[in-house]
Amino acid sequence: MKSDLSDIIGCLVMKRRLLSRTVPTRDVRLGKSKMRKKTVFSPVAALVLSAVAVLGLAAAGCSTGVPRPSSPPSVGEKAIIPADSPKLPPRGFYMGLLPTPAEGQSFAEAFLVASKHAEFVPVWGKPTPFYKMAAELSGDWGRTFVEQYIRGNGMFPIVHMSFFGGGIKLESPPDIPAATLISPDWRKAYKQTALDIVRTARPLYLSLGNEVNRWYEQYGARSGDPYGFQHYVSLYTEIYDAVKELSPQTKVFCTFAREIVAQHREADLAVLRMFPAEKVDLLVLTSYPFAVKGIRLAADIPNDYYARALTYMPDKPLGFSELGWAALEAFGGEEGQADFMAEVAKRLTVEQGMNLHLFGWSWLSALDENDAIALIKRDGSPRLAYSLWQELSLAGK
Repeated sequence: MKSDLSDIIGCLVMKRRLLSRTVPTRDVRLGKSKMRKKTVFSPVAALVLSAVAVLGLAAAGCSTGVPRPSSPPSVGEKAIIPADSPKLPPRGFYMGLLPTPAEGQSFAEAFLVASKHAEFVPVWGKPTPFYKMAAELSGDWGRTFVEQYIRGNGMFPIVHMSFFGGGIKLESPPDIPAATLISPDWRKAYKQTALDIVRTARPLYLSLGNEVNRWYEQYGARSGDPYGFQHYVSLYTEIYDAVKELSPQTKVFCTFAREIVAQHREADLAVLRMFPAEKVDLLVLTSYPFAVKGIRLAADIPNDYYARALTYMPDKPLGFSELGWAALEAFGGEEGQADFMAEVAKRLTVEQGMNLHLFGWSWLSALDENDAIALIKRDGSPRLAYSLWQELSLAGK
């Protein structure tokens, strides 16, 4: 499948300029307490970029397909059975990541390598605006990446929708201008997209929004505000019911950012009480705690760091769709990255009595020479955390 590489490179450059940021790091080699600036990718932003790099190359440039018409579940419509029925590994949870290729590696090779030590792959599209996802999943892109590379290698997709894009601005189809969270046509489009995805991809796991609390942190939930987060919550619950009617076995949820990375702080977890717990099948987080002021090593993370989220939804299975730790000297280097992985798999979850269900690292191989999040460097050499990843995947076998 050929691509217009010049267009793709242009897209990547634009993404990088928009999404790069600076984070404070401590010069531990010189024992200096003075904070200095080091340019790195925002972890969340880098995930988006990696999705473009890995999955977007299968398409021409940054173009996307035309969405097909959709409809709500019809009376008497036969229930859909998810295409995936993975067996829970002996370790007790599923592992997954985005199979970004190393230098000189093909997509097919990257997905095959990932499948040796992972059960799931996040699916964002190229990444794709929500209103075009169903079309891409039913087209060549979906057949190549979802059916061939993911399911063909014995893994299952976790399909993610998102109602906002860069700058935390609402995404909307071109024919619905000036949309807000209360616009009837926009709400219908978002709901019908979710149902189309279920019909097209038959996922076992469907996220109706990624890091949705970032919208809450930006806009709040003020009465009378058409952008208030409460309107997303009402739409989420409406879509949850519709998906369950269409595909009762599909696990429906949305993901929450544990940290507000750009502000170097923890997120306000009180947002979780806005959701009816019975309509959230599992509590799924993204987490990059090294970005939080005061956390330099995994040992700095309090025991209840993730348990606090479950106080709002007791007894829910816990998942991580994205975990990341920079293998930079300021954060303990490669050993610090591996320590974080080990701490999340045990001290911070299982030892706190949690039902750990999904354990997802951000991505497999480095996007470039400066990528400190990936488990494998750009030249294909593994970081220490990748050895631990392999060990975790084999636990209990």
